[in-house]
Amino acid sequence: MILFPASELRPVLVEARTLACRVILVKDHGVYMMSEKSSPSRVTSRNGESRLIAYAVGCNPETVPFDEWWSLACTEFGGDDFAEYIDHDAAIFDRVIDDGWNLEIRADEHHLYLDVVLRDA
Repeated sequence: MILFPASELRPVLVEARTLACRVILVKDHGVYMMSEKSSPSRVTSRNGESRLIAYAVGCNPETVPFDEWWSLACTEFGGDDFAEYIDHDAAIFDRVIDDGWNLEIRADEHHLYLDVVLRDA
């Protein structure tokens, strides 16, 4: 199971809804979610990228050693990199945005399962 805290994910979801674009779940250098488009007002980084990113707990390569985040990502999603596009209006995102619930993602070889879980007290 991969967990996205609402506090991290909410800005990404709000951006995707504001820009009317999909949300992308990505597994490559970490596991993260981002909006398909980015706000034109966002400051651009040195490499030309301008993305608001929410990393899954334990899957941020900037804060977690490679072997740890890679193992967690591969355990849940396998070894291949991927990008999965999700509609920004998915009802499950309402619970994250409006109620502050965390998003949990599980996978098997055919499907992704998204669920919300009560936020930490």
